[in-house]
Amino acid sequence: MATEPDESAESRGFGAGYSIVAAGFTLAFAVLLFLGAGVLVDRWLHTRPIFTLIGVLVGLGAGMYAFIVRVLAESPPRKKPGGGANGGVT
Repeated sequence: MATEPDESAESRGFGAGYSIVAAGFTLAFAVLLFLGAGVLVDRWLHTRPIFTLIGVLVGLGAGMYAFIVRVLAESPPRKKPGGGANGGVT
């Protein structure tokens, strides 16, 4: 007999928590990746620190976008004002 996965509220909470931590790591890695690319371009073109700063800004933007998308995907859906099965529309 196969065991069924634990579907308690506590186990679902841990899964969501790990997903949010992963979103934080995604943000950090995006910043580090674009920062590194900016440093390499600056070394190649001898234009310090223009592309490093651009890389940080692009990394922050991309990382925040990925972070927000993941957090919204993991968040419980909000109820519409008015309630009811049809969202308060009669």
